[in-house]
Amino acid sequence: MMRGATSPKVIASGSRVAFDSDEGPQAGVVECIKPDVGNGQRIAMVRVAGTLDGMPWQVPVEQLQAAGARA
Repeated sequence: MMRGATSPKVIASGSRVAFDSDEGPQAGVVECIKPDVGNGQRIAMVRVAGTLDGMPWQVPVEQLQAAGARA
């Protein structure tokens, strides 16, 4: 789990998160977090509705921001 300097929320499986990508800002739900086989970096599998034909995005945990509930 990770606590960001700007966000007191813990990022874990089931967390709503936001991140920047080459396609612009994205938001989704973390399915799981696992270590990268090559370097051990923690990678989150993030499901973003309507993108990548339902495949999760692989995003380094340190690039994620906890997303609050939006009205």
